Amino acid sequence: MQSLDNKVVVVTGASRGIGAAIVKEFAKEGANVVLAARDRARLAESAAQSGLTRGRFHIVTADITRRSGMKKIVSQTIRKFGRIDIFVNNAGVGVHKSILETSEKEYDGMYDTNMKGVFLSFLEVIPIMKKQKGGQIINISSAAGLRGEPMIAVYASTKAALNALSEGVAREVRNDGIKISVLAPASVATDFAYNFTGEKKPNRASKAKKKLTVDEVAQAVVAMAKDNPNAWTSLSVLRPLSVK
Repeated sequence: MQSLDNKVVVVTGASRGIGAAIVKEFAKEGANVVLAARDRARLAESAAQSGLTRGRFHIVTADITRRSGMKKIVSQTIRKFGRIDIFVNNAGVGVHKSILETSEKEYDGMYDTNMKGVFLSFLEVIPIMKKQKGGQIINISSAAGLRGEPMIAVYASTKAALNALSEGVAREVRNDGIKISVLAPASVATDFAYNFTGEKKPNRASKAKKKLTVDEVAQAVVAMAKDNPNAWTSLSVLRPLSVK
């Protein structure tokens, strides 16, 4: 397994939940981390709680659904650290509603964040990694993307599309030394559904009583990043051992 000491890692959706946990795990490994999201105050809190010292992190407020936002993240990372070793597309939104209750705005919001944001990261990050002759992009998907699920059908479809996009692009760039990996967690205890809808109700997307913690997901992300340089994990599904 390779060391992550002094590697440059970018994490989107880094202000809370899984994203904040991913930042902490990379900090433990000695990485330099760029935290990206829309809320600067929450990003600052996430950085403070991660244990990262001054000079080892950078905060970028940006909208990942706009190319200008993705350019901002990438350009500030290069300006601060000079390279990008690992880019984690963690930002995601979901709505728990029947298809007939789902609005066009909610549909667009899920596809813009969960799919377009990743597409834009490919456009901005892959050219840099090609020049570096290596790097890794890790996309946070969902086990829901492996099959359609009732009440989260649109969300599940964004993750299914993300899986296919990631696999296709991975085959395009693997000979450039670039890894594109997908982690698909199931039943994670987060409030990610609030991020887009603002609704103050529990995320009912899973009936499983036992859920993965954000730390467990973050540890799986770091494990992917520590793979042998010649090994490539294309898709990994992470589930709680028990659902009772």
